[in-house]
Amino acid sequence: MAASLRSLQIRQTLILIVLTIIYLCCELGFNARLLDVVGGDVKPHDVEGVEFYGRSLSGIAAALVVLQLMWRRRLKNNGSGPSWKKIVFCCVATAAVVFGILKTTVTVLVETRDAQFRRLAFNTTLMQRSLVGGSLQLQGLVDDPTLFAKPEGKAFLALFPFLAVSVGHLDERMEPAKEQLINFNVRKIAGGAAGYYDKYQQAIGEVHDKWKLYSGIIPDDDAGLRQQQESAWNDYRQSLSRHGWQPHSVPARRKAAVVNNVRKKVPVSANWHPADQLSFRLAVKRRYASEAAGKGLTIKGDRIPPGLSFPAFVARPGIQAVLRDGPDGGDGSEAGKGLRLPKGAVVQDAYASPAEFSRLFDQFAARQTAEKLVEYRASRSDFEVNGKYYAEGKEAARAAIVPPVALFFSLLGAIGHFSKLLYLIATVGLLVLAARRGEQAGADGQLSRRSAWIATGVLAGAFLGTWGIFSLSDNNVTKSELFRQMLDWNRQADGDSTRWQIAGKGLLANITHVVAVGQGYSYPVNEAIRINILQGLEYGYHPEKK
Repeated sequence: MAASLRSLQIRQTLILIVLTIIYLCCELGFNARLLDVVGGDVKPHDVEGVEFYGRSLSGIAAALVVLQLMWRRRLKNNGSGPSWKKIVFCCVATAAVVFGILKTTVTVLVETRDAQFRRLAFNTTLMQRSLVGGSLQLQGLVDDPTLFAKPEGKAFLALFPFLAVSVGHLDERMEPAKEQLINFNVRKIAGGAAGYYDKYQQAIGEVHDKWKLYSGIIPDDDAGLRQQQESAWNDYRQSLSRHGWQPHSVPARRKAAVVNNVRKKVPVSANWHPADQLSFRLAVKRRYASEAAGKGLTIKGDRIPPGLSFPAFVARPGIQAVLRDGPDGGDGSEAGKGLRLPKGAVVQDAYASPAEFSRLFDQFAARQTAEKLVEYRASRSDFEVNGKYYAEGKEAARAAIVPPVALFFSLLGAIGHFSKLLYLIATVGLLVLAARRGEQAGADGQLSRRSAWIATGVLAGAFLGTWGIFSLSDNNVTKSELFRQMLDWNRQADGDSTRWQIAGKGLLANITHVVAVGQGYSYPVNEAIRINILQGLEYGYHPEKK
């Protein structure tokens, strides 16, 4: 009986090994994708998408541990309990609870940051974007232009905002370069002069449509025209219905009277047939175009007289105001804000050369930089709850906190289940070895106490050994003077810090170092698993094709 239980124990452990290997492949592939997402110009929707997979994998990891413990207990009880239904329920419940705890943890970490943290995070995310774009070089970091395309560089970018908020006098250090960094980011977000030109073409196209309407050049699908055509035709049919007629049934003796009555409102020809709807609609269009061309326009208080050419129309103050700032009563979207130009800027109807248009782009960048500079120089009170920039500060705090937390939990899950895998392999090996030696199995088919200690030693040794190797190892980034200095700033204790707080800061610095090293060294293997074994699984992240 004991030998049979040992055989079942070996079979059970082999199944757990297979499940753990599958989980590890998914976790390592996710880790590579996560580093791609957070190790660059982080966009909130990208992080939110990949976070779901991260929390799900963490929940599955916890569920696997519960499965192992409850399955072993079932084996000890000779299959009498717990039932498979209870095991499945507990595994699903554990996965859901861990998913919720991780989501709540991140939310609490973000919500409990103070206004100063939000303000500093808002500024450090600007620095991070500038590092990605190449407009900022940090003294003391690796002198390698390709650094941020490498795993260790991506890990540094993910950790940078969180590390930088601890830098002393960050505002004073950033201030000389802040305007330049903002200007660079404004230009980058706009897509450069080429991207801004696309926006200009869209805006000038809308003005051209307005000019055609103003000039009486009306397309057949114009909404106002179609509405008038339908209304006029319906009114005509209603007037006929009072006599019990339809357009095709007007008596011949009454046709002239009907046509004369219609011509009072719609300029149809004298020989128009009462059932000719097409000619009727064309006549309504002529009337509509004539009215549009004759009455002119009033835009932003500017009365535009009729008959202007398109260049003269564009040059009108009201049209210039619309191009600069968007129409009155806009929907608040980017498209509704116009070209975002200063008041003195003049928008032409066309540009003869890129150099000529680049002056307009420079004016746009200057206005945007001035507006953004006010935000980045805002005081702490503006980032308080209900403050002017609370929402922006909260988003920046999330961008500073989520990447390092996500990378840490992903790395922790990978190291933990790698250690567990070695533990399971050791367990199978020890069970098989005991069987070959003819050693008597315990009543429950489990390992002897000595073998159990050996297997546990493998688990602990693998985890602590891996963590220790990463703690003592370095890469190009962690060896740099800047990274070491930033860790020292994070370790610095306040005057009233307790021993626990000092120890906590030391542990946090160690975790940061391990994440920076571990992500850098493991990425090539993780990415190979994602591409080759998982067939390029995206984990909810679909980067834009460039």
